[in-house]
Amino acid sequence: MVTDLKYLQQMTGDSAEIMKEMIDMFLAQLTETSVELESLYESGNWLELSRLAHKIKSSALVMGAEQLAHNMVELEGWAKAEVPQTEKCKNAIKAFHTLSVEVRKELEEHLKNL
Repeated sequence: MVTDLKYLQQMTGDSAEIMKEMIDMFLAQLTETSVELESLYESGNWLELSRLAHKIKSSALVMGAEQLAHNMVELEGWAKAEVPQTEKCKNAIKAFHTLSVEVRKELEEHLKNL
């Protein structure tokens, strides 16, 4: 399992309706982020890339997607470095794509069970 919804359950008071809404928002965010990460990387906009990674990290933690959050912590740091670590950033973005597919599958299953 790449997600653990315990924190989300606590945060929402175990409300299925609120959990569904938050999961839906996160899934939409994953799709947008995927495209945006690539665009920011290609344009060399390291500051915005680090900001986006920070934003996704926080959202991933709410969804209990620890591995995805850790990946974004690394991306944030590499993008913010005095000399951006371009190859590491590229690999972190690739890992994001892979992890987000797994996270999406699990969250979609959770939605079916709510």
